[in-house]
Amino acid sequence: MQRILAIGLAFFLITAVAYGATEHMGQGMVDKAVDGAINMATAIVEVPMQIYKGTKTGFEPIKSEVLSKVVGGVLGIGRGVSHAAGRFGWGTMELLGFWTANHQDNNGVGIPLDAKYAWEMGEQYSIFKPSLSEGLQPVGAKFIRGAEDALLGVLEVPGQIKQENKTQGGNMLVGFFRGMWFWFSREVNGFTNLATCIVPNPVENLGYPFHQDAPADAAFK
Repeated sequence: MQRILAIGLAFFLITAVAYGATEHMGQGMVDKAVDGAINMATAIVEVPMQIYKGTKTGFEPIKSEVLSKVVGGVLGIGRGVSHAAGRFGWGTMELLGFWTANHQDNNGVGIPLDAKYAWEMGEQYSIFKPSLSEGLQPVGAKFIRGAEDALLGVLEVPGQIKQENKTQGGNMLVGFFRGMWFWFSREVNGFTNLATCIVPNPVENLGYPFHQDAPADAAFK
């Protein structure tokens, strides 16, 4: 794992030099690392917060206010553990993989965390609304995205060479290094999505975005 991260970081640095690292790119990497560190350090806060939220909102099917709040608090324990695991896992990827490119966002991909930070109330997502099948769709979307990135990420290499070749005055060597960087980034993102597909994740992604949503898009479109 350490070798993969080191090789990927090397391709990122080469690409940044050859492609011309912008202030936006650098700031995005810093923001991503800081966000990851915060998520890792505060993930455990999700447990008491979710218990509090469950107690505050109660469990809707139960009519008794007292019993509803008790059940809501108990269910909040499981929800808190799930949210803590998701926040910690995603934060680890952000901190260790601050150099990786990533998807523009996670809209519709993965169950969303309630809020940007663990100590915020935010808005709770329910897998039962409007129905269980629809509520679980983001889980399937996250698994598919992860598998696609992990298995087809290598297509970024010929894809970025092709895209660079289409650009007036483009440099195919730059396309190769960017393709290698995107490939390693796809692997990091892909395996993170697969490993955390059943737990929540942030909706917003920080850092440098992939040029195409799917790894095959650059090669075949």
